[in-house]
Amino acid sequence: MNFRLDSSRGFTIGIAELTGRLDAQNSKELQKTFVSWLQKTRCLVLDCSAVDFIDSSGLGAIVGCLRKTLEAAGELKLAGLNAKVAMVFELTQAERLFSIFTNAGEAAASFAAAPDSQK
Repeated sequence: MNFRLDSSRGFTIGIAELTGRLDAQNSKELQKTFVSWLQKTRCLVLDCSAVDFIDSSGLGAIVGCLRKTLEAAGELKLAGLNAKVAMVFELTQAERLFSIFTNAGEAAASFAAAPDSQK
């Protein structure tokens, strides 16, 4: 997992690049790491373009990240879901919970319209 902060829009957006599998073996690590990201900014993007597999534990971890973000009055957006990963979100109807974008750039740009985007 790679995390970077983007301040090019006048406020800070955190972009986390997830890779490989998101499953029972690493979903707890994602949730633990996410807390530190949320301390840096309340505007977050999970770039899933390099995620090639997600199971129920991985999906649960992402939903848990959303819950933590909402509790902190923040926003979490998803980007770059491939067909397999998108299908998991569709089948479970978890897609209704998230704003999902084609790529991380589009997701980051969507924060510009957010009224309280600053930390």
